Amino acid sequence: MSVNDPYDELMQHLREARERFASDREGATMTVLKDDGVYRHLTFSFPKASWSWCEVVTWPHMLVLRGDLGCWSFSRVEDMFDFFREPEDARPDGPAYWAEKLVPGGRDSAKAYAAERAAAHVLQTVAGAERPGLSHDVEEVFFGDADLSTENGLREAVARFDERFPHYAIDENFRFPVDTWDLHRYSPWFLLACVVLPWAIGQYDTALVPAN
Repeated sequence: MSVNDPYDELMQHLREARERFASDREGATMTVLKDDGVYRHLTFSFPKASWSWCEVVTWPHMLVLRGDLGCWSFSRVEDMFDFFREPEDARPDGPAYWAEKLVPGGRDSAKAYAAERAAAHVLQTVAGAERPGLSHDVEEVFFGDADLSTENGLREAVARFDERFPHYAIDENFRFPVDTWDLHRYSPWFLLACVVLPWAIGQYDTALVPAN
């Protein structure tokens, strides 16, 4: 197992979010509660989705998407609908760029610890070390009783490994460089929000077009 390229991983998960929303949005409805320049309040219901609703609220330099998929607040330009109206092919890495505009917290607030990335880093480090017996000892500690579902669990496993097998660090100068690992990726809910927002704005724009 190797650690995926962050961009490739982002694109893969974004495709998954788009595929999910393609079915989630069936039968969706929009209600416009306020529409006064850049002051807007839209609500959406999704009767066929596992999450049932969200709302989009804007005022100068702010947009908030809130509902069953979390609460995400963005700040960049006066009319934040314009910010999300860019064609998809104009900014394929949209979520990574949009995450920089999250307030508070910025990009970090859109990411979550990923156990799969932690396991991949462990295995990749072992593969590059080429030390006799290392793979067996790592398997015993990290993939036996250890709980890698949290970052604390990963660090506890590293500490337990160093305690049980000190000769790797003492005699062979081998350690797991956890602090240099990228253990986080964009959360599925944030990526879903990044799919929902352009669609929601498209629904709003379509509703403004006269029927004739």
